[in-house]
Amino acid sequence: MVEKICRVLIVEDRPEIQELLSEVFADQGYRFAVVANGGEMRKALATSDVDVAVIDVVLPGAEDGLALAKEVAAQGIGVIVVTGSHEHFEIVEKSGHRYLFKPFRIRSLLGLADELLRESNVRCRIKNRRYGT
Repeated sequence: MVEKICRVLIVEDRPEIQELLSEVFADQGYRFAVVANGGEMRKALATSDVDVAVIDVVLPGAEDGLALAKEVAAQGIGVIVVTGSHEHFEIVEKSGHRYLFKPFRIRSLLGLADELLRESNVRCRIKNRRYGT
C-alpha cells in the first residue's frame, strides 16, 4: 500500500461551512478542493484524483446531493453525505453512503473519512491529529 497525501472533495454551497471544512481538512494534512454544485464537482473530478467526497444533500439548482453522491460513488470514490434537515433521514439512511447530520462533530467526520480510506486501501500521510479521531 502506497502512502500519499489524500484528497478530499467538498461539495457544499454555504460559505461558512466551506470555510470550516477547509480548515479541518487542511489541519489534518489532506489536499482538498471546495465546490458549490454539481457542475463544479464534475470539473474537479475530471482534473484531479479524489479519495473521499463530502457532499451536502441540499444544493442550489436542479441536482441534489444524493444524486451527486451516487455519481461519485459509481467512480469508486468514498462518499459522506451531510444534511442539516432531519426530513432527509430516511432517504439518507437508505442511500448506502456514510452520512452525518449538521451540526456534526469534527471527530465524527474525520472518523468516517478514515473509515472510507481504510476500506479502499488508501494510506494517507497525515501531518497531525488535532481533532483526535
